[in-house]
Amino acid sequence: MRTQDESALRERVTALLSEGCDPLVAETWENPVSVYFEADHLDRERDSLFSSLPLVIGRGDQLAEPHDFFVHEHTGRSLIVTRGPDGKVRAFHNVCRHRGAKVEWEPCGNRRRFTCPYHAWSYNGEGTLVGIPNEEGFEGMNRDAHNLVPVAVAEHLGFIWVDFGAPPNEEVDIAGFLGPIGEELAGFGIQHHRHDIHEVLREPFNWKLVVDGFLETYHLRFLHRSTIGPHIRSNFALVDTYGRHLRMVGVRQSLDDWMRGDHSEPFLAHTAIIYLLFPNTVLVWQGDHFEAWTAWPGADGAASTVAEARLLAPRPLDGADRERWDKNWQILMRTVLDEDFVASRSMQQNYAANAQSHAVFGRQEGALQHFHKTLRSELATAGADTYATSV
Repeated sequence: MRTQDESALRERVTALLSEGCDPLVAETWENPVSVYFEADHLDRERDSLFSSLPLVIGRGDQLAEPHDFFVHEHTGRSLIVTRGPDGKVRAFHNVCRHRGAKVEWEPCGNRRRFTCPYHAWSYNGEGTLVGIPNEEGFEGMNRDAHNLVPVAVAEHLGFIWVDFGAPPNEEVDIAGFLGPIGEELAGFGIQHHRHDIHEVLREPFNWKLVVDGFLETYHLRFLHRSTIGPHIRSNFALVDTYGRHLRMVGVRQSLDDWMRGDHSEPFLAHTAIIYLLFPNTVLVWQGDHFEAWTAWPGADGAASTVAEARLLAPRPLDGADRERWDKNWQILMRTVLDEDFVASRSMQQNYAANAQSHAVFGRQEGALQHFHKTLRSELATAGADTYATSV
């Protein structure tokens, strides 16, 4: 974060704490619970969000060398993502142009050529069809029309993004999509952080509940009373919105000592900052590293999700560093899996049972309100808004 931005944030946070005030938005807001379980609503989200906006699918250092690749399966489409010898990242639908089988079945590796295991049609790293066994059987076929189908892809802030709504051969303007929030993240140096740990979690609840769990601090002293609750102040959540995206600043209990004059650590070390990169990526800045969470609709309908969790470290981890970070990661996973996700499973079950018509987002839950109001706006803009009939 730039010095002037940190200074302005410090003044706002300390003023609120000195006055004994928690940040509040203007009013409470009701959100229909049907958006978490209706199949038609999920279809509209897939069409309006996951097929038309830039989406984070990985980190650039997963493709450290020329010809490195990984396969990403969680967008609802199977993708091959690879780095060419020119340093450029390319993405293709993982679909053989012969009969439609997956070309690449390994999750990652290094290949100069991708060969479909069904009939051995093969493609180079630029997606060009370069090999057809018994080629005489396809005499007269237009080979150029049977290259791998490209997907618009970009590398920005160290992340790899795809955009299914953009022309595949045009550059995707991620900086423009993110706006000021991207500039702030660059100020933290996130583009230089290393992709260290990557876990994939599958859960029986809607993808939005993964995001929801990060967007308020109201629950910390209750759900997390024995884990992170004692360390982060509950109910303090200073929210700033940046178009679709948002930043939520929480404060650690240690900020009390800082305000009493103990400045042995900088102000930001006593905060926990959460960024929502709309629609489905949450970044948690933890003072010396980032956690990155990306939630996807699962294959089993509205009551399923695939969540990707990543640790982004500022330096290579080994020795004592490795042990400490692994321990912290395990604490995080246990907190999320044993507390947040348990609560989310119960919420999904109750929503689907029509036990209530709506959820209430309080004045201290401004980030939740912004996220869901933006979802509503995006669907309305796409002509897919069904909220009015769902309330």
